[in-house]
Amino acid sequence: MEKNILRDVMTSERSIRHVPLPRGRRAGASEDIDEESVIYEHEEVAVDSGSPRRWSRILLWSVVVLFVLAFFAILAGSFSGARVMVTPKVAFVSVNEEFEATRGSGGKLTFEILPLTRTAEITVSADETRRVSDKASGTVIIYNNFSESSQRLIKNTRFESPSGRIYRIDRSIVVPGKAVQGGKVIPGSIDATVFADSAGAEYNSPLTDFTIPGFKTDPARYATFYARSKTPMSGGYEGMLKTPSKAAVETAVSALEKELETDMRELARGSTPDGFISFPGAFSIVFEKLPIETRGGDKAAVRVKATAGAYVFRRGGLTDAIAKKTTELWNGLPVEVPELDSLSFALLDKQSGDPTAVSALRFSLRGDARIVWLFEEEKLRAALLGKEREDLAAALGSFPTIEKIDVVIQPFWRRSFPSNPKSLDVERVLPSRPTAPQTVEAP
Repeated sequence: MEKNILRDVMTSERSIRHVPLPRGRRAGASEDIDEESVIYEHEEVAVDSGSPRRWSRILLWSVVVLFVLAFFAILAGSFSGARVMVTPKVAFVSVNEEFEATRGSGGKLTFEILPLTRTAEITVSADETRRVSDKASGTVIIYNNFSESSQRLIKNTRFESPSGRIYRIDRSIVVPGKAVQGGKVIPGSIDATVFADSAGAEYNSPLTDFTIPGFKTDPARYATFYARSKTPMSGGYEGMLKTPSKAAVETAVSALEKELETDMRELARGSTPDGFISFPGAFSIVFEKLPIETRGGDKAAVRVKATAGAYVFRRGGLTDAIAKKTTELWNGLPVEVPELDSLSFALLDKQSGDPTAVSALRFSLRGDARIVWLFEEEKLRAALLGKEREDLAAALGSFPTIEKIDVVIQPFWRRSFPSNPKSLDVERVLPSRPTAPQTVEAP
């Protein structure tokens, strides 16, 4: 009997180790342990320890499932929305056309002039002595406070200073008419260079006012057309004077003209108003050699004045003119030409005289371009908000300038566009030039 007890204890060691002994049967007790008691206590341990673990697992997996469902719900809400990719109607054209434009608002295609004036000088050695007979000159601002119409002043128009000395312009100019801004009358004005009637230092003078003697027979015009010095009258001299050599003057003048043209072209590009376009070739400039001025000792200043006009066009007007000439599909609906800035521009008429007094231009444009029909993005967004995906075709009926639309709605199971405008992204997609001929229907 003792031998069997020992075998059973060794076999059931794992169960006995976790079962507390009944009272009075502690470790070291002398009572024997029979086989039946060991089996009974082993079964009792299996029942008591398995139940809590099973419920713990169920609870744990329930929490995990709820967490995953909540995560996907949050994820779906975060990425909900729609992306609408719009391809507008496009016509691919090769531009090789001539255009005519008028200044202001009098024609179908118009342009404006950005007047630019700048003077530069270089100091050179005065190493020759010769008789000099130079006329004083300076810049004046001529005002037209007579009428809203512009006034043309012909070459050699006289300007008289308070001292009675006469100065003249050396080219024809057009003085703009007056305007009313904010209830206040603003005289039209233009800068011009005037030259003394005769050589001599007595024509050099500080800033002053001038009248126009030619208007004396018209008292009203005489009183409201006038000029004021912008710079002093200087450079007048007659007599022996140390001057630079002719070669030095020509070299200095050439360098000044290049410098002035570069600077003024850069200035024109930076002065283009919003909504307008300027081309490198839409530019005219004239140079005026001013009298040489002494700088003390053996030095003299060679001076050159540049007057330029930069011709700028409204983007919308020029785009419409290109569309009208290059495609029969254009029917007056709004379009744009993305390649407009890259087209080659050339003036067809050589500009002479004051470049700021031009009233008409003939020019050509060359290059490949796309005529792209425009659509109202906000109107399209409003037409799609909250609509079912199946209603897309009907909603596009009022957008004839749209070729096609690709839609991505998130999450993927949604069948309608979002109702929140911020969740609806509209993106315009422009096709590139096809390699084969393409047929485009008029919108």
